[in-house]
Amino acid sequence: MFGRLAKHRRFEYTPVYYDPEKEEKERGRPRIHFRRMHRKARAKPFIWLLAMLIFVVYLIIILGKIAYNY
Repeated sequence: MFGRLAKHRRFEYTPVYYDPEKEEKERGRPRIHFRRMHRKARAKPFIWLLAMLIFVVYLIIILGKIAYNY
């Protein structure tokens, strides 16, 4: 009843490769960087969509001709 109360342990961790000079340099800069897509990378989905649309229209025309002949 009159024992010692448990205290929380302090967490002490020293990073192995800590560089205080680098930390000061990067303090003002944002740490998250987003990659930007190149213009060519943006055009590829449009080209694929156009090619698929042309292919589907071609299939509809061919299947229509086959069905009309029977």
